[in-house]
Amino acid sequence: MRTVHRWFQSGQYSLLGHTYVPETFGRVGMIVVSPFGWEDICFYRPLRFLLKKLAENGFPALRFDLPGSGDSSGCAFDKGLVEAWIDSIADAAAELRAISGVEHVAVLGIRLGGLLATVAAARGANIQDLILWGAPASGRAELRELRAFANMERREYATPAPTPPQPDPGFEVGGFLLTPETKRDLDALEVPDSSLGPRRVLLLSRDHIQPDPKLVTVLESAGCAVEQGEGFGCAALMVGTHDAPIPEGTARVMLDFLRAGPRDRTAHPAAEPATAILHEPAGGVVETVHIIQSAGRSIFGVLAEPAPSIPRADWCLLFLNAGGVRHIGPNRMWAEAARRWACRGVVSLRLDLAGIGESDGEQLLDIPGLYQERLVEQVDLAMESLRSRFGFERFAAIGLCSGAFWAFHAAIRDPRIRAAILLNPRLFFWDPEVDRRRMRRRATKALVNWWDWYRIASGRVRLRLVKRAARALFDTSVPIHIGRGRQIPAHNMADAWKALARNGTRLTLIFTEGEPLLGEMEEEGQMPPTGNSRIRCLRVANAGHTFRPRWAQKIAHGFIDHELEAVVRETGLGTVATAI
Repeated sequence: MRTVHRWFQSGQYSLLGHTYVPETFGRVGMIVVSPFGWEDICFYRPLRFLLKKLAENGFPALRFDLPGSGDSSGCAFDKGLVEAWIDSIADAAAELRAISGVEHVAVLGIRLGGLLATVAAARGANIQDLILWGAPASGRAELRELRAFANMERREYATPAPTPPQPDPGFEVGGFLLTPETKRDLDALEVPDSSLGPRRVLLLSRDHIQPDPKLVTVLESAGCAVEQGEGFGCAALMVGTHDAPIPEGTARVMLDFLRAGPRDRTAHPAAEPATAILHEPAGGVVETVHIIQSAGRSIFGVLAEPAPSIPRADWCLLFLNAGGVRHIGPNRMWAEAARRWACRGVVSLRLDLAGIGESDGEQLLDIPGLYQERLVEQVDLAMESLRSRFGFERFAAIGLCSGAFWAFHAAIRDPRIRAAILLNPRLFFWDPEVDRRRMRRRATKALVNWWDWYRIASGRVRLRLVKRAARALFDTSVPIHIGRGRQIPAHNMADAWKALARNGTRLTLIFTEGEPLLGEMEEEGQMPPTGNSRIRCLRVANAGHTFRPRWAQKIAHGFIDHELEAVVRETGLGTVATAI
């Protein structure tokens, strides 16, 4: 099986597609239309392995980023975005045919992706079969569920302090924005009751929630041969981004549906990768896929370079994963920052370390798997790859959560990292018991905190979190605190500060209020040494661990830009174009 990563055109957009092509296959292939926003983040890695499974069974499969999302060009503020989403499905089907030579294309549409795929089929897109997993019958129904999710999210992250206003007009959910125009167009979107023609459609339930009856009626009245199947796994996938696969039963239902199509087998050559030229408001950006080979496995990255007319800096940016979130970063912040700095002449690499996003490795990493030494070593491999290709000897690394952990350790060991920006690191040194101790200490403090009691009583804290806290509170095997430095090893921390000073590295810690590690640093006297002006600790109002709200994203972007500009001034890392 071969994997082809390349951009393809859809109207004014360059879309990144990932196609899995077996050596021999039949006339049938499949494309995936992903759900919106946070659901896309959660489904990403599991979908990669679903598509590989389909390819292993003889079905070429392509997954792509819709216009204005993921690695594709555009942004949430673009005009006509809903129409661009619909049009892109026909272009993705053409891309799959160009790469593999298949004739018969099925579409797996998940949630909003299912609605978009159905509308595209009704408008004449050259797609034959539909697999709709949890798809709504209308955009209005989708918006209703997104509003419910947004309300739940606001309750969960509520604090006594007033929430800053949303900086952009429109509807925000999960940190993703629907502008007033996009929301209006989505609200008016419905599956036509005609024009679908005779085609096979498989409707999958969303766990125990059966397919929308209105959608069933519309499809059957249009002459479609409608089948229904069990689609378990949605709820588990939505809990997080790195701890649930798509169940075998759900994958098997899809495979059985595809096997009922044309089965002639043949072999086709795969197309070569392509480069994307993205036209950003501030200038041109050239993006390419950058693959690093390590121990027989591929580490995937997206390289953003300035257009040829823009002078280049002599240093490079590394953007590291935030937990199990792929290389686009939390709420796509890494893609936006990389393109912004490419317009200023700075090359950057958005990296998927092993087991995350498009890189080889385990199907799903648990939390201990995100803090392995081999992942830190892969940061070194990335720098060596960029040195070999471009001659870069100096780097700045940016990471959130576990990405901050990797950036911290890479900066300690490698003086080529002249600057590191660490957003909300969970810990500095791996400790398998740290979360259990934190949960117990937090549960103990909550007994005397009226606001926590109010949140629990008003249903603003999920039941599973209350249960976890109760178990931690009565778990006598884990002490609340054992001596000074129990959470942060004092000797290791002192050595780290010395290494950073010795390397001359500028290190910036950015914490939102309430982060456990920040509190532990204060309680245990482990704040950065005052004698080193290149090590700073900055605080932000409570914005959640991943800076999810739009106002928090803007603050994070501001901090990143401010710190990188300071890097340019203080460390002499080349020159960049005038600030945007």
